[in-house]
Amino acid sequence: MWLVFLVVVIVAAAEVGYYLYSDRLTRDMVHQRADTLIEELSSMLTVPLYNIDIESINHICRTYSQIPDLAGIRVEDEQSLILCDSIETDSENFQRMTDIKRDDFFLGKVTLVLSGDYYNQHRKQTLIAILCVGVLLIMAMVVGIHIAMHYILITPLLHFNRGLSEIAEGNYSTRLLPVKHSDLNSSVDAVNSMAGKIEKVVGQLSVTKDFLQNVLNSMPSVMIGIDRKGNITNLNHAAVRLCKREYKQCIGKSVADIFPTLAEKMTDSILESIVESKPITIEEKACSILGSKKSAEITVYPLKGSNCNGAVIRVDDITSRNRLQEVMVQTEKMLSVGGLGAGMAHEINNPLGGILQAAQNIERRLSSELPKNLEVASECDLEFATMEKYLKERQIFTMLSGIREAGQRAAQIVQNMLQFSRKGDSVVERFVLAEILDRVLELANNDYDLKRKYDFKHFKIIRNYRSDIEVVCSKTEIEQVFLNLFKNAAQSYGPMDRTSELSAEITINAFQNEDFVTIEVIDNGKGMEADVQKRIFEPFFTTKVVGEGTGLGLAVSFFIIVDQHSGELSVESAPGQGATFTVKLPVK
Repeated sequence: MWLVFLVVVIVAAAEVGYYLYSDRLTRDMVHQRADTLIEELSSMLTVPLYNIDIESINHICRTYSQIPDLAGIRVEDEQSLILCDSIETDSENFQRMTDIKRDDFFLGKVTLVLSGDYYNQHRKQTLIAILCVGVLLIMAMVVGIHIAMHYILITPLLHFNRGLSEIAEGNYSTRLLPVKHSDLNSSVDAVNSMAGKIEKVVGQLSVTKDFLQNVLNSMPSVMIGIDRKGNITNLNHAAVRLCKREYKQCIGKSVADIFPTLAEKMTDSILESIVESKPITIEEKACSILGSKKSAEITVYPLKGSNCNGAVIRVDDITSRNRLQEVMVQTEKMLSVGGLGAGMAHEINNPLGGILQAAQNIERRLSSELPKNLEVASECDLEFATMEKYLKERQIFTMLSGIREAGQRAAQIVQNMLQFSRKGDSVVERFVLAEILDRVLELANNDYDLKRKYDFKHFKIIRNYRSDIEVVCSKTEIEQVFLNLFKNAAQSYGPMDRTSELSAEITINAFQNEDFVTIEVIDNGKGMEADVQKRIFEPFFTTKVVGEGTGLGLAVSFFIIVDQHSGELSVESAPGQGATFTVKLPVK
């Protein structure tokens, strides 16, 4: 605004100066014209005055009076007698008077007056022209200044402000273009430098935020961030899957709206944790949040900090952990039972040895092949042949043989129990596969499960394996695997009855190629569905009723074969068509 005012003042001063200069030129021009006319008129009147020709004088005066800017003429003779006079009023500004002479002889004088209308009109036109030119000049200068300001200052400022707005809106990659204004250019450089630093910091913050969010999303636990009012500020993928909503639909909503069951159980605990700034943990055995059959551990962590008022809710599925604890307890019990069984086996071995020895001695004392027996019978006046006939008739020898065979079988069972319960050292050696399979089958024959009511003795065992096949393995671990497979095959029939006893059979095939020794355990039981096959080797997965299985037998077998022996364990089955478990052990 001040620049426009300065331009107006300058233009006005220039126009005033020009007007005064033009007015002076006009006045000089009028005076010069008056001088010219008076000279012409005095020259024209010289002869008529000299001849005293009044008519010619009047004619000349009338002729000059027709000139537009000539106001009047007055002619006087040497005696100041007026010969012609058309001047109405005297004017000192544009009046000229001169003497008329001829050869230095004074003839008279002439007075001429120019009209001021021409001068006034010319001055008015000049003033109007000056004003018009001034206005046009001012307008042109204002427009020029505006254009110059637009290109030099306004346009760069608009770009500058637009760039600042984009930066303020979060587009920190925006850079301002250089301008021709040096002072503004320094501001542009400063803003670009500031935007670059902000972009770098925001990029680092974005990377950190993405990393933390990825950490949260990678966690299997349900993570929910809330503010002091109970509104959700953040949550991970596990929480999104649990609530079955989109991430954006959850942010800003009340935790009671998105997770009503969780809010119902934890509202008081959340408030207590935030107010007292201490974490609170609650364990739910049958948690409706994750599912009625699952256990959950719900922990509320208060957020501590001047700008953080809220908490983080973490929900962990501890079903597997609880089951593992139960299995560990059961394992401890089994270890205790195993120790008791080993001790009992040792204790049983002693009287069993005495029984076998006594039975063997009785058979020897009743044998007619020992001379001592005949000698003692003769001393007692006893016919040995008659006694031997009596014992045979009463099947005493058969009973003694039965006692000896039963004792030997019991001793073998005890020996197998001791070897199987003995802690293995996981030494990998080369063993004969047939010996391992026969030994495990003998152990399985002595297994009777009252809860499932199956007896391995009732199964028809088909053995298709040679005695020359050897495997490199840990003997005790492979025995554990095959015992699990045999027991699983037997259990696949369910409770045994007379019909199932007649048809139940387990086939064991073993063969060797260049790389692997392959063992197949085939049963003709109930088989399994495809979804069961997919999970059959998962830890804690079982198809048995609660209390009859831990779901670890096949999982442990898979671990032993695949991880410990670099082999393969697979299953093929269909409902009603039995199942085939295939074990592949490397030859080397």
